[in-house]
Amino acid sequence: MQTKKQNKGRIFKALIYLMIALLLVLVYLCNREIVFMQDDLWYWTNLKTGTAINGVKDIVQSQIWHYFNWGGRTVAHTLLQFLLWGGGTFCNIVNTIAFAALSVFLGKQGKKWNASMLLLAGSMLVAFNPNIIETLFWQSGCANYLYMTLLSFPLAGIYLSQLSKEEEKVIGNPAVEILKACGVFIWGILAGWTNENLGPCIFLITIAVEIILMRRKKKIAPWMIAGSVSTAIGSACMILAPGNYVREDTITSLGSRKLDLFKRVVDYFRGAFEYLLLAILVTILVYVMYRMVLKKLPDPVTYILIGAGVVSYLALVISPHLPDRATFGIMCFFIWATLRMFSEICEEIKKERFRFLITFFIAAVALHKLFFLWAGGVGWYRYV
Repeated sequence: MQTKKQNKGRIFKALIYLMIALLLVLVYLCNREIVFMQDDLWYWTNLKTGTAINGVKDIVQSQIWHYFNWGGRTVAHTLLQFLLWGGGTFCNIVNTIAFAALSVFLGKQGKKWNASMLLLAGSMLVAFNPNIIETLFWQSGCANYLYMTLLSFPLAGIYLSQLSKEEEKVIGNPAVEILKACGVFIWGILAGWTNENLGPCIFLITIAVEIILMRRKKKIAPWMIAGSVSTAIGSACMILAPGNYVREDTITSLGSRKLDLFKRVVDYFRGAFEYLLLAILVTILVYVMYRMVLKKLPDPVTYILIGAGVVSYLALVISPHLPDRATFGIMCFFIWATLRMFSEICEEIKKERFRFLITFFIAAVALHKLFFLWAGGVGWYRYV
């Protein structure tokens, strides 16, 4: 009997690893199908002179010009120009690695991490994604959404992890504490300077964690304060960039007008159902399952993540236009919260078949989506 059960376990594991391999291969193949296009072709040049990027100096000149003349996403577009400078094959490989890294981060939620959680996280990034082409394969989209999420989420994760730690010595070796605070300060600036809804949301997460710790009468480490301050600075640098106002005036002068308040609210309710429906429904379903199986409320981290997803979406209301790709980071907040709850459910019921069936179903949807994009749906996109 035990041997039969062990054999089933080996088969499940083999299928999980096979599907992980297929997922990563298909992500790479889809990346290969998307050539540099649209914004890529512009950012492939020195934006100030219009010549091809030929070194770090060109990228620095480009980003100074960009900050004052077009937009404030300096971190994302600096990274984008370095990637484009590396060439197509380099971008394809790094994009696939970045996708795998984000999947590992989101999947590593429970006390007991395994490969099925990695597969589930990666599959959700594809299956729940309203526009996988412009967030996972198109280079400008990768830089703005995939890479910026991968940059900022681990910082939020470090803060959130403090809520589950016992009281510990806040100040240790002064030299180590100074280095830690400096490192988090720099990281915080970069994480805050990602995009208009994600950066400020990471700042709010750091503040929420500190408020909870204060209510628990726990001391706040200096590095936490440094990170909160720096994420606020990074967000301000991005939002207040002079180029944002220049760009807005240019768009308006070309005939575009801001939507009136009523129409904008209607559009954003529609966007929530059109772009985030799967992520929201699965989060609600797993939440109900969590309450029924564990008969308790999720921990504060889960509520903070769900709240971050909601706030991050509401922040987009100030924008006159809501592209589906802009909901990528919001979707990831919901996936993060869902996987936390799902991991605890699986640990409680201890039925590997249950975890496997859920994972297999979502992975099958993701692989189906990727395969048909690669086989016949991606090729036309290069001509748009």
